[in-house]
Amino acid sequence: MTKARKPLARRLALHTLRVQVSLALAVAASLCAYAANATSSNELAGSYRQTGDEVLATVSRSFSMDFDAALLDRPAAVERRLEELRGLHPQLRRLAVYRRGDDRKRPLAAVGQPAAGGRGALGLAQDAMRSGRPAAAELTTASEHRARRAVPLRAGGRNVAALELGFDLLPSDAELRDRNRTILLALIALLLGFTVFTFTVLDRGIFRSLDSLRRATNQIRGGNLATRLGWRRRDEIGALAHDFDEMAVELERNHERLEGLAHEDPLTGLGNHRHFQEALAGEIERARRDDSDLSLIVLDLDHFKRFNDARGHPFGDSVLKRAGEQLLAVLDGIGQAARLGGDEFAVILPATDSQRAYALCEAARAAISAAATDYELTCSAGIACYPEHARSATDLVQLADGALYWAKTSGRARVRIYDPEHVLVVSDEQRAAFGSLIERPQAVRPIFQPIVALRTGAVVGYEALARFDDSRDLPPSWWFAQAHRFGLGPQLEAEAVRAARSEPGRPEGTFLSVNLSPSALRSPAVRAVLGEDLRGLVIEITEQEDVLADDRLQSTLAPLRGHGARIAVDDAGAGYAGLQQVMRMQADMIKLDRALISDVHVDAAKAALVRSLVLFAAETGAELCAEGIETLDELRTLGALGVTLGQGYALARPGPAWATVRPEVAAACRRSFRPAPETPMHTDPRPARGVTTRRPA
Repeated sequence: MTKARKPLARRLALHTLRVQVSLALAVAASLCAYAANATSSNELAGSYRQTGDEVLATVSRSFSMDFDAALLDRPAAVERRLEELRGLHPQLRRLAVYRRGDDRKRPLAAVGQPAAGGRGALGLAQDAMRSGRPAAAELTTASEHRARRAVPLRAGGRNVAALELGFDLLPSDAELRDRNRTILLALIALLLGFTVFTFTVLDRGIFRSLDSLRRATNQIRGGNLATRLGWRRRDEIGALAHDFDEMAVELERNHERLEGLAHEDPLTGLGNHRHFQEALAGEIERARRDDSDLSLIVLDLDHFKRFNDARGHPFGDSVLKRAGEQLLAVLDGIGQAARLGGDEFAVILPATDSQRAYALCEAARAAISAAATDYELTCSAGIACYPEHARSATDLVQLADGALYWAKTSGRARVRIYDPEHVLVVSDEQRAAFGSLIERPQAVRPIFQPIVALRTGAVVGYEALARFDDSRDLPPSWWFAQAHRFGLGPQLEAEAVRAARSEPGRPEGTFLSVNLSPSALRSPAVRAVLGEDLRGLVIEITEQEDVLADDRLQSTLAPLRGHGARIAVDDAGAGYAGLQQVMRMQADMIKLDRALISDVHVDAAKAALVRSLVLFAAETGAELCAEGIETLDELRTLGALGVTLGQGYALARPGPAWATVRPEVAAACRRSFRPAPETPMHTDPRPARGVTTRRPA
């Protein structure tokens, strides 16, 4: 149904008073027409029947007056007389004379057609002769309708014969039907006109007024409180309209009063939090439309709680009120000020960049401090700008609040403009932008660094490293740190795992090492890409989170080991991965940090620590892998100390999938390696695929 037809459909709905009254009028008119037509039809039918009876009675009297018993002996004379009577009355269909005592059971003389059904003419005549009174009957069939009458014929004081007559009622019936039809049409036209007239009067006088009243009510419900009817009628509908207009006036006054209360802070007279939100959304939309700047200042009174505690709430209220007055005075109509709650204020500055907003904010801070004549009062403020920092009202408030927090934590009594390096606030806009960045096709691509067995110089595994398709050439650690900051860390780590495991052709018998944070290990996204068969996979626990504080880590790692994975402690000797972490995690592989490997060939303390870790690994059944081996001297020293595995630039750089080491490097490994006492020999696990999130060694 189109919009143009909907109002008509609503007006014609069965539940409306207009339709109900129309139906009532139509039913009443129909009943009246039916009753009038039935009454008229009965009266006309009686009139026509009476006419037929009168004709039969007249013919009967005429024949009886001229009757003589001698006629019974002359049937031809009787028949001529009957023909004469029929000629005078054409509607007589049958005239017959029956003689009493005639055994032939047929008329002495007769003209016209006998009846096709019903009681026989002889029987009707015999009734008349026996009773001495006229007998009457009516015959109705599919083809005829007759009024029948039999009268006794007397001679010598007794009934000697009977005259039977049949009057044709079909012409009367046809005329009666025509007249009834004419009367019915006239009644219908009359009652229809009455109905239309009555409905028109009701529609103009009542229904249209009710429609106008309903529309006015809907307009008020929709917020148009200026709606008025303004009718000058003096009847009941006019009184109702007058009451409606008075009600609308009162509603408008109350709404204006409540609107003021809803948007104004009762203490300071500034806009309240609701007014601030509405004004900020409107100003951002205007700035977007005009392609202009907008600045938001969030200002907080320093140590305000001390005033309330020391001097009471009335004094605190006076401080807030005076601060609001100073804000308005400094702005001088430039922007809009509001009290967000407590001792926090906000200022919206349209068409204002960050530097001008900073100057106005400093002026407001100075005015507020100067107004405190008998006490010391300072305030802090944070500034965020559209579109430089954020493009939505919610994000702008978050960033301005973050800048205020930065001002508070850096000493108070100062102004800070939002800086992502210092304000760790994540807005929805920033999160969405970063999410779209990492969701691009092939945004994450893996490279692989060989892990070499220092005993033989053979490649026994690969560490998969993530690289990002971005022109800024930011390190992988930045990407993963940002992802965790935005709550997207597990998704990014899972995508890196998926990209690395999809790389085909890994050499048989080598393992794949991946780095995952403890929180990501528990996420559905990472568990989904890891799968069930984890043989040949080494999971390195990254240093991004505090493992010692994670009581659930062991319960997370146990199922992974059960599916064939080995667990490695990454960067042992730096960050969180001290000896305590190594013992707590019961690592299958310990990866020594570059800080411990660098210059190990000339640093006796480092060499001693590496030697102790070699013995620790031998006692616990773990493998030891040195990361960041960059010189042959470091390689020879680590081999001599009994370190079983190594990776770094001296062995092979990170690059395309499944690279090998140079022959001379493999030979140097074999020459320098000296196994530690009872050091477990490396056995190549079955292949698997994975990824790491760390920077290359």
